[in-house]
Amino acid sequence: MNKNWIKIASVYIGTVIGAGFASGREILEFFGVYGIKGIFGIIVSGLLFSILGSLFLLKIYK
Repeated sequence: MNKNWIKIASVYIGTVIGAGFASGREILEFFGVYGIKGIFGIIVSGLLFSILGSLFLLKIYK
């Protein structure tokens, strides 16, 4: 598992997050209208994508 984490992360980013979210344009258009609260939203959504994605993939892998 330790050697395959980059492959698994790449597949997750490519399929779940997608090109629009990963490029940042979609993030800025959605969260940008909320100002400072939008920055907090970007951080929270990034953390949720990372944490939940890792948990789901680890559960599926086992």
